[in-house]
Amino acid sequence: MLFIVIVSLLSLIAPIRVSAQTVPDPNSEVAAKVSTVFAAMPEMIAVEKCESNMRQFTKEGAVLHGGTGGAYVGIFQISEALHAERALKMGHDIMTIDGNIGYALWLRTTQGVAPWKGCVPATATLVAGVVASAVVSGDTLTKVLKIGVRDTQVMMLQKKLNASGFAIASSGPGSMGNETDYFGAMTRDAVKKFQCAKGIVCEGTESTTGFGRIGPRTREMLNVIVLQ
Repeated sequence: MLFIVIVSLLSLIAPIRVSAQTVPDPNSEVAAKVSTVFAAMPEMIAVEKCESNMRQFTKEGAVLHGGTGGAYVGIFQISEALHAERALKMGHDIMTIDGNIGYALWLRTTQGVAPWKGCVPATATLVAGVVASAVVSGDTLTKVLKIGVRDTQVMMLQKKLNASGFAIASSGPGSMGNETDYFGAMTRDAVKKFQCAKGIVCEGTESTTGFGRIGPRTREMLNVIVLQ
C-alpha cells in the first residue's frame, strides 16, 4: 500500500512535458508583397534586402527599428521622425507591412532612390535621384509630354491612363481602344486626375508645378503600369 502511494506522489511531481509549438513568422508575406509592388523597380528588391533583410518585425513580433537610436522603421527603414505623420495622412502606417511598402512606393516615385542611396545596386544608374534602367521596354515613357504635343508616346500615355482607370474619354477618340497620338485637353485632364490621385501634385499649372504635364515624377509612376 505504501509503495502505491509513493508511486502516485512521484507521478504528480514528475516534470510536465510541454509540446513544442510553431510560432508563425511575422515576416512571411514581406518578400511576396514587395516583389509584387516593385515588379517594375527591381532595385527596390535589393534595397529591401539591404535595409532590413526582408523584415518588418523582429522574430518576437515587435516592429523592427534600426539605425542610430532605432529611428528607422520596418522593411525600408523609413525615418519615423521625418515620415510617420505624413505617411499616416496619406493612409500609410509605416508600422505595418502594407503601410511601409505603400509609403516606400510613394517615396520611390517622388524622390527616386535618394532615401536609400547607400543600398542602391552598383549596376543601377543614378540620374537626378532616379534609377534609369539600362533596358527600356517597349511601353516605357521617356519624353516630356504636354498639351499640344503629337507623338507616338502620347498614344502610349493614353493607353496607360485608360488601363489604370483614368479614362481619356468614354467613347470616341482617346477612349480605350481608340487612343491617339495627340495630347489635347482631355488627355491633360486625365493626367491631372492621375497626378492628384497618386499624390504627385494636385494644384498649380503645367509651367509652375507640372500639374497636367508629364515630367520625370509622373513618368516614373506611369511606367509602373505595364501594358498587356
